[in-house]
Amino acid sequence: MPAFDVIGLGALNIDRIYSVPRVVTDGAQLIDEVAVDAGGCSANTAYALAKLGLRCGFLGAVGDDADAQIVLRSFVEVGVDTSHIVRKPGVVTGSVLAFADEEGNRAMYAEPGANALFEPEDLDAAYLASARLVLFSSFGGDIPLAVQRSAVEALPPTATTVLSIDALLAHGGLDALTEVVSRCTITFANANELSELTGLELPTAAEALLDLGCQTVVVTFGRGTALQPWMETEATAEERRELPIVCWLLSRDSRWALPALPTHEGPIVDATGAGDAFAVGFLWGFLAGEPLLRCASLGHVAAGFCLASMGCRAGLPTREALVARHARHFG
Repeated sequence: MPAFDVIGLGALNIDRIYSVPRVVTDGAQLIDEVAVDAGGCSANTAYALAKLGLRCGFLGAVGDDADAQIVLRSFVEVGVDTSHIVRKPGVVTGSVLAFADEEGNRAMYAEPGANALFEPEDLDAAYLASARLVLFSSFGGDIPLAVQRSAVEALPPTATTVLSIDALLAHGGLDALTEVVSRCTITFANANELSELTGLELPTAAEALLDLGCQTVVVTFGRGTALQPWMETEATAEERRELPIVCWLLSRDSRWALPALPTHEGPIVDATGAGDAFAVGFLWGFLAGEPLLRCASLGHVAAGFCLASMGCRAGLPTREALVARHARHFG
């Protein structure tokens, strides 16, 4: 049996999220609320999967500042193995400054800090190979991107690998990620980031990842989009008319759209981290052997939990809470 269910490789940040009435490009706004917590795309996913009871570890870099202690302590609280997180002397831990408004708009500014100094020498291929699933996401910087390519090459061809596309990775373009995507079992991306990554519109943008060798592409649509002719869904005719589509799955032999349901069960406080939470529910189902469409509905429910609190981690569910809410909405 593998030592871990999931090992993540990616950025380790401190997120400082400011809730404002409106995100502006020129002007001033009063701050309604502030949330400070550990973050990073694959780090959030590893944290949440550990909270759901899976055995998780992480590879990444922090600085030698107080923020590093917050990052490490957050992992330890839910049982994530931190033995392969390296400390970079003389630099700060990565950080993200984010502004989010009532309409769901966000502006995010990242300082890579120690993340940009994660080098090939910091990579332990044997540690990565000790997991059932390896999760990749953005670091920020050219050196860590090369590390990700090296990590993929070091894994056996049968390894289960997952890539979460964020704005930074999307901005770099698909050519920089070809080697990683070609080995991916699953790639997650929202529709806007996928279009930026590939320079194409859906469905061609998602098909481009399949053409490279990715086995399954999971496209999310935030608050939802209208059902498109190229989508397939198990929704009834009435649901097709009324419900937006929150997720589209495609693989070599199937394509399915998941209608959005109000799974948050309360007011929407902050959408930051909802995409990470979707990946959490999806991967938890995937590792349990669930069909892909059920994995997507688990992701939809997990994202609903995240919407109820400020920040990426405060609202993440326990296993019992996720299963119970999923049963209420999807049976």
